[in-house]
Amino acid sequence: MKSVLAAVMSAALSLAAAIFAPPAHAMMALGNYDLLTNRYTQASWVWFISACIPEKSLDCIDVSGIPRLKFYYEYDAKAHLANGRYTFTVDVPDGLRCPGYNMPTRDTYSWDEVTLAGTIESVYDVGCFNGPPGTQFWTFALQRL
Repeated sequence: MKSVLAAVMSAALSLAAAIFAPPAHAMMALGNYDLLTNRYTQASWVWFISACIPEKSLDCIDVSGIPRLKFYYEYDAKAHLANGRYTFTVDVPDGLRCPGYNMPTRDTYSWDEVTLAGTIESVYDVGCFNGPPGTQFWTFALQRL
């Protein structure tokens, strides 16, 4: 009798573990994040992370970049998850800071879904003072608010 009861309990526990097990990968926690980066010395952003609409997929999140200072630009993008990293690309009207003026860049943000540490690759067609095209790299981390 005890062995039958033990077998039934074992089967029930196995079934419960299978039903209530966490998914193999889950969407990044939704909400507000502080974007901590070495890119800017006088600016900072808050990211609002929400589910992709209408996709509502585990591998897609909407990112709204909200500057804390009014003279920087907001941005919105869909970040997609592949191989454990979220990635999105956005055009930044003032991404390249030149003495006395700014130039546009195309920035790609990529970060690890678990550690929330990432990189920014910023590409520009023309450098400061009509210089050559180039690419700059920065790091960042997301901190939940």
